[in-house]
Amino acid sequence: MTQPPTTAVDPIIDPPASGSPYTLWLLIGAIFVVSVDSRVITPILPAIADDLDVSIGRAGLIVTAYLLPYGLFQLVYGPVADRIGHVRVISLTLGAFALGGVLCAVSPTLTTLVGTRFFTGMVAAAVFPLTLAYIGETVAYSERQHAIGYTVMASSIGQVISSGAGGFLAAILSWRAIFALDGVIALVITIAMLRNRAAPSRPAGPRRSSKAGFALVLRDRRHILFYLLIFVEGIFTLGAFSFMGTMLRERDGFSYTAIGLIISLFGLTAIVAGRMIGPLARRIGESRMILFGGIGAAGCYALTVLQPAVIFFPLAMALLGITWIIMHTTLQTRATELAPAARATGIALFAFSLFLGSSAGALVVALSIERFDYNPTMLALAAITFIFALVAAPGVPRWSQPENGLLAAPADRR
Repeated sequence: MTQPPTTAVDPIIDPPASGSPYTLWLLIGAIFVVSVDSRVITPILPAIADDLDVSIGRAGLIVTAYLLPYGLFQLVYGPVADRIGHVRVISLTLGAFALGGVLCAVSPTLTTLVGTRFFTGMVAAAVFPLTLAYIGETVAYSERQHAIGYTVMASSIGQVISSGAGGFLAAILSWRAIFALDGVIALVITIAMLRNRAAPSRPAGPRRSSKAGFALVLRDRRHILFYLLIFVEGIFTLGAFSFMGTMLRERDGFSYTAIGLIISLFGLTAIVAGRMIGPLARRIGESRMILFGGIGAAGCYALTVLQPAVIFFPLAMALLGITWIIMHTTLQTRATELAPAARATGIALFAFSLFLGSSAGALVVALSIERFDYNPTMLALAAITFIFALVAAPGVPRWSQPENGLLAAPADRR
């Protein structure tokens, strides 16, 4: 089987016959609401700590409480989706996610909030990876990074809104308002998904046990090295990023509204990056996407230690939105073709590795900040990111090849 030729067809507007545009847009909407929820902690973490009368270090437990189940439950949803269908699993978990948003909004103590964030992370875990699996099944590999760019745009718009609105609502109302609002939006999308007749009811093809699916993905031992790289990426990305807002608050004394606006620059530039990812990947290749994106992200972490913060921190956030997205979407695209016969399971392992690293990273960064302060911690993250880029650029193309060594067009099954 050979790699399909590049076409001028937009896979979102005119997907292959095996996919539905309406279904894909609903999935992108689900990614949006989950992104609002997962990223909103960055600007409002100081407000949560103040309201619940706890230290930033203790309040940071809610980051780990969300990211840990988010990663662990990938191992559940991936194999289940390979058996009963991606869209069906997302519909059910998104409804539970709506409930989780309301529970977070009314949590009276840190202990309760940690528990509700754990539940929300557990059910949110299905949305992004299973959407990638759906794209993997319905979009040819040559156009897949372009399609994934749209999911990145949805996630980035969620980042912008959660950063800006989160800081604003924390200042004029309460940090609780954003959780309640996000839960309501998730409920509306859930109802639309359950009523969507175009969504596939169940996947075709052979049914496999969870154990058989994992064995198929990991049969090629190079894939383990790929997942180890993704674990390391998680350490210096999602978990660490959650403390950017506290850095601006505690080190530089910015208001919650200013923090939200500055952090939202990441999402704004990521939206731009989402539009250019596909053409850029075809022009410079995946290895250079990883190398340039990783080195650029390392430079952004280093910029955060420079003063005056009012100049260098916004610059760092704006550049990070482009550089990190360029690197990360390339890794996501490789993951969609790692094991075509058990695609959701392969992507589940990708997300598991990423968020397990993120959970560990959130804990390590919190401890590092309390012991060494912000600037040394950011410089250490810059060094880790730089080394990662040098290793991953040549390593990922080799370690993420399907067992047959070819990147194939998607099969007509879901």
